[in-house]
Order: sequence, then C-alpha cells, then structure tokens
Amino acid sequence: MPPPVNTPSVESMAAQVHGRLRLALMRSRFLPGEKLTLRALGEELGVSATPIRAALARLVSEGALEQHDRRSVRVPTLSDARFREVVELRMDLEGKAAARAAERAQPADIARLEAIHAAMTAARLDGRAEAMMLENERFHMALCSLAAMPVLQRMVEGLWLQCGPLNAGLKSIRFLHQPEEHPHHDVIRALRQGDGALARLAVQRDIAVYADALLRRLPAMNAARRTVDAA
Repeated sequence: MPPPVNTPSVESMAAQVHGRLRLALMRSRFLPGEKLTLRALGEELGVSATPIRAALARLVSEGALEQHDRRSVRVPTLSDARFREVVELRMDLEGKAAARAAERAQPADIARLEAIHAAMTAARLDGRAEAMMLENERFHMALCSLAAMPVLQRMVEGLWLQCGPLNAGLKSIRFLHQPEEHPHHDVIRALRQGDGALARLAVQRDIAVYADALLRRLPAMNAARRTVDAA
C-alpha cells in the first residue's frame, strides 16, 4: 500500500496565500481602488476559493482590503487624514528602529544595506521603477530587522501594507534628489558611526520627502476611485 500523500491543509494554504498577497500589497502589486475577485486570484495563484476567501478575510480584518461583495474585495484608497496618520506612525516607528539599529549594527550588516542601496540606485538609473521600489522596501525592512524588535517590525510591516498600493504612484514621480544625496547614505553613515540620532533623522527625512509628493497626488487618485465606483 503506498504511503499517504501529504497535502496542505486549508489553514496552511490560506496562510500561504495571505503571505503572498500581503507581500504583493506591500510592494505595490495592486493599485488603490483595484478590485480583486476570488476567480481571478484563484487562476493566478492556482488555489481553490476556500483558502483565498480565508486569506482575504484576514486582510480585510487587518485593514489592508475592503470587502466589496461576497466574491470580491477592493484595495482601499487612503484619505488625506489616514495617509498622514500612517506616515506619522512610520516616521515614529522606523525612526526608533533606525536609532536602535545604529547601536547594534555590525560591519556585515552595514555592508548588506550598502549593497541593497546600490541595487536600488542601479535600478533607478536603468529606469526599472518596480525593481527600485522593491530594493527600497528591502532596505527599510532590513534596517528594521537590525533593531531586533520583532513587535515593532510587525507594526511597521502593517503600515507598509496599508500604504503599499499608494506607493505605486512613486513610479510616475520625478526623483526629488540626486543619487548621491539620498537619505539612505546618511542612514548608513549613522550606522557606521553608531549615531542613533542621525539614523533616526535620516530615515524620517527619507519617509517625509516622498510622502509629501504622494500626498499631493491623493485628490487625483481619489477622483479615479470615484470614477471606477460609478462605472
């Protein structure tokens, strides 16, 4: 008699789908106002409707998605007030993580951040916007991980989850500084010097400069959402 085949449970499949969709939202794979259906996601992920429905319900409870109807959800469009709140919390939490990272970072950690930023810069110069954004996310998550504060990091990931779709607007925003002036350089210098205050200020400046640019785009994005809803 052949040994039983181990098949993933619905719970484990739902967890996998949740992880994939969560990462896709953080990395701007979906746009504000975009509708996601069980059928389309099932075809894309090769998974039945049951684990997808469970994963989507979890993302709705996390505030990352909005329930549209029984078979679909929608990526929310942030209001001005909510976006400002998310940005303020990111600056507080990521600033704290950067300051703690400056106390703990080893040469190998700093070299890793330098390599990530170099890849981000290369993608920017080559016009590969999605790759640039991916490397930027990797930089921020790696910096948070150096703080060794897992609760804080999970909170930061939750904030990225909410503003990730809006960050897709960065693809069409002109660069606001030259590559050599990027705040990441100050973050790396602060870590090398063990200067927590500088690390905090540098990462906060990095968040703020592009948040301001995105904030100016919110009216247009909300107008586009209203057009989709009316269709």
